[in-house]
Amino acid sequence: MRAHIKRTIERHALADYPREACGLIVAEGDKQRYVACRNMAEHGQDFQLPADDYAAAEDQGQVLAVVHSHIDRDPMPSEADLVSCEATGLPWHIVAVAKEAGAEVPVVLGWHSFEPSGYQAPLVGRTFYHGSLDCYGLIRDFYQRELSIELMDFERPDDWWNNPDMGELYLDNFERAGFVQVNDGPRYGDVILMQYRSDRTNHGGVYLGETELKSQPGLHPVPNAMLHHAMPRLSERVIYGGYWRDTTRMIVRYVK
Repeated sequence: MRAHIKRTIERHALADYPREACGLIVAEGDKQRYVACRNMAEHGQDFQLPADDYAAAEDQGQVLAVVHSHIDRDPMPSEADLVSCEATGLPWHIVAVAKEAGAEVPVVLGWHSFEPSGYQAPLVGRTFYHGSLDCYGLIRDFYQRELSIELMDFERPDDWWNNPDMGELYLDNFERAGFVQVNDGPRYGDVILMQYRSDRTNHGGVYLGETELKSQPGLHPVPNAMLHHAMPRLSERVIYGGYWRDTTRMIVRYVK
């Protein structure tokens, strides 16, 4: 990374503290520069770079890399960072900034850079990150890896289930994604839609039954299993019964 770009990124990260800063490195002819972007994430320890800002940067030149800061922690990528890097197909740079005990202003702790390497978060045992490594992200990854089916994605704003203006994202989109409601399930691969600590249908899982995961063979058997990812826990297989059956609102099956 060119020195002047690194200095500009550090100034941005320090100015935005205690929120994560984010931006893009763009090439304009033989020149490169840093384009600061907005962080639309509700939680300041995360970042969400808006599509409009990315498009505006593309209008200025070729996007070369994605940049963001880590707050009060080291610059090593999280699991969500690794997955998102793969999705962009671009190098990523992370700068860590922190305010040390007794200090009035934050300082730069260090940098870490990495590139797409084929990383995939496991279906069982991944960390939760809303918008990518969440319950719908797990469903999409299951369908791609286990069934070779590519499901559509859709934007999932933070805390949408508490915003009455957002509608019911699962109920509003399951038909568009190729699913129909069924009453003879669950069967292997069916998606179970639930209300998880909410009065809205805000959670989904995949029914496995007795079938093991091809992408993670050898896991201990779970009878009558459902694969799901509930915040803030790691993704897991649970017995589909009790609480999970009681909170089920609909079972849908892929038919497209």
